[in-house]
Amino acid sequence: MRIPIKWLKEYIDIDKSPQDIADSFTALGLMQEKAIKNNVLELEHRMDRADWLSIIGCARDLAAFEQKQLEYPQLYTQDPKKLPKNEKVKINVLCKNKVNRFNTRIFKNITVGESPLWLKERLEAYGIPSINNIVDITNYVMAELGQPMHAQDIQKMEKPEIIIRDAEKGEQITTLLGETIKLTPEAFVLTQNNKPTVIGGIVGGRSTGVDKNTKNIVLDAGNYDQATIRKVSRNLKIQNETVSRYDKFLHPKLTEIAIQRATQLILDLAGGEYYENE
Repeated sequence: MRIPIKWLKEYIDIDKSPQDIADSFTALGLMQEKAIKNNVLELEHRMDRADWLSIIGCARDLAAFEQKQLEYPQLYTQDPKKLPKNEKVKINVLCKNKVNRFNTRIFKNITVGESPLWLKERLEAYGIPSINNIVDITNYVMAELGQPMHAQDIQKMEKPEIIIRDAEKGEQITTLLGETIKLTPEAFVLTQNNKPTVIGGIVGGRSTGVDKNTKNIVLDAGNYDQATIRKVSRNLKIQNETVSRYDKFLHPKLTEIAIQRATQLILDLAGGEYYENE
């Protein structure tokens, strides 16, 4: 787990040296894994605690240890605008044993472009490359709060829907990295027009990815059966930042908090309007 000190200090006012902060984390059970470089801590995560795979989770424990006040990130809690039913993205979960919760919101008239320097620097210090402001926001919220998220370009969907179902034997999906994955029924997929766009809880597909021409997106945050994610990711030999969180327990309430946090950042950095969805 990487902890950029500058990012950590967004949530806790602490004037200790990086090494003293690392020593405090060691006392909490997050052992220092490597030498401190560029004011970034690298801590070894040994326990089944997904909250320690988030900056805010680590900051919360450190604040308690140091008897400091914890400052939470800004959330957008205003009610979203209403959308006519024919403009919503239909959501239907067919594999309810694998999906505990699935929150979505729609954003229209956004401007996709380069992220501001502060966002790029934080992601790169964490170890995640910058792509564009929307993708970067989903990755930022994942690192900050521990909740993976995914955004899809509505205009690239053949049908405005997200149907979540078990994968079919032999079904394939091309990931955002261009790798073609052959699926088995143990996996579940997010689909539109019966075509997989995301391997649920593991990796997004290329077909509905956000790019510089994207104007309207559907943003989702899901809570899934961790045993399914663990089994499928091992079978597919996929281990990434998303899997490392989803194969542990995540509180279902976190999906709503992550949506609120991402909404604040999207409106600040990409503009547009924010709407309810199913």
